[in-house]
Amino acid sequence: MQQNPDRFAAASGTTGALALIVEFVDALDRSGIAYCHWKSNEAIDRSASGENDLDLLVAREDAVRFETILHELGFRLARPTPDRQVPGVLDYYGLDEGSDRLVHVHAHYRLILGDDMTKNFRLPIESAYLRSGERLGLFPVPSAEFEYVVFVLRMVVKHCPWDAQLSRRGRLSISEGRELVYLEERIDRGEVDRILKEHVAFIDGALFEDCRVAITRDAGPVFRAVTGRRLLRALGGHGRRAPIVDLSLRVWRRSQRRIARKVTRRRPRKRLDTGGLLVGIVGGDGSGKSSAVDMVVTGLSRDLVATSVHFGKPERAPTTRVVKAWLRTFRGFGRFQATSLPAGVDFERISFPGYGFLLTHVLTARDRYRAYVGARRAANTGTVVVCDRFPLEGLRLMDGARTTEIVEVEGRPLARWLIDREAAYYDRILPPDLLIVLRVDPEIAVERRRGDEDEDFVRRRAAEVWEHDWESAGADSIVVVDAARPHPEVLADIRATVWEAL
Repeated sequence: MQQNPDRFAAASGTTGALALIVEFVDALDRSGIAYCHWKSNEAIDRSASGENDLDLLVAREDAVRFETILHELGFRLARPTPDRQVPGVLDYYGLDEGSDRLVHVHAHYRLILGDDMTKNFRLPIESAYLRSGERLGLFPVPSAEFEYVVFVLRMVVKHCPWDAQLSRRGRLSISEGRELVYLEERIDRGEVDRILKEHVAFIDGALFEDCRVAITRDAGPVFRAVTGRRLLRALGGHGRRAPIVDLSLRVWRRSQRRIARKVTRRRPRKRLDTGGLLVGIVGGDGSGKSSAVDMVVTGLSRDLVATSVHFGKPERAPTTRVVKAWLRTFRGFGRFQATSLPAGVDFERISFPGYGFLLTHVLTARDRYRAYVGARRAANTGTVVVCDRFPLEGLRLMDGARTTEIVEVEGRPLARWLIDREAAYYDRILPPDLLIVLRVDPEIAVERRRGDEDEDFVRRRAAEVWEHDWESAGADSIVVVDAARPHPEVLADIRATVWEAL
């Protein structure tokens, strides 16, 4: 069902539209859904290309059909933190496979405006707003006059109240300034007056004119604050909260978020409505698993809560740090040398490796289990967790139990207890929700890592993945990827696989 991205562009001059967006618009049109791209139409080309959100106002009676189309095209519903959720406003994300870009549909069933901290007001003019529309490139848009009226009101509420000005948000941004100029060049003043009288009668012409002046650069702070207060009072009958409550909430959230940004240095992101996902990506050296993990997490975390865990190098618990530092010190004096035995050692050919070896790997197993618990908890709260490597029964050379193959433990009850402890930690690590296996011929892996690592070591680890019977592992959650292909193709497959599983 893929469409030509320039299908609507030919008549309008709009180019560079993503295939997923064209397909989405085509489906909306064929279904007869009443909608429009309701704001920021000065930069509508950026919306068509997926660089900006698709800010769509949709008729409430078409909500079910609208959401059905989104789900059929692979979009996922995501929710911001509770303090940022607004009734009648939903966020959907879809993956455009051609560009490997997430498309954000910001769906509004109500015309909501207000300070970014609260979005307190609704303008009950949705039906007239939608009826005024005309086609602009891919999207139907409201008339310039309707969009201008709403834009002026939005900007005054957002920038003019005293609390916004004290927070250094009293002026329009550069993009908002461009949008104001764009709209002013296209409006008919008489039509603006008609819209005010017929659809926003609670805002008289004099107040609207002051609002128009207040968002210009020449307006002084006192005039802006007075005008902002007058408009907030006029909008008071259409708010979700009383004015004093809304003011208090704006001030509180603004200070709270400023502190949070300084402490965490992270911007807020959304969580998928279907919950989180625990993804494991495994493969031998040279398969590209680390770059795949980085690609998935980087791509998702721009909008969604996503993180990575490295099971090959789990975060060490304080006990692990102390004990392993102690063992390293003793190795310097010639003791506990067996703690550094290479992976895959044949224990039938060597004697008992010593308690230092056992203790080292019990602590590693414990750290991996702790990492697993943390990853599971994060996934259970809606985070997409992508794991670089994952402890699996069939892969012993990377992250599996090391001590269970030791032969000479007869008469050593402490050794048997330590071996059982390591096995118990790994037994409690269940498979991930999605396991992606990057399979590459061992000789190709050796060629890719030549000069970086020991060739025999790389070959054996790659062979373990290459020769494992993944089909008999049987779970639907296992996806085997041919990692010998060009790297961009492999990454695109991985990204699409993860998105489909979300």
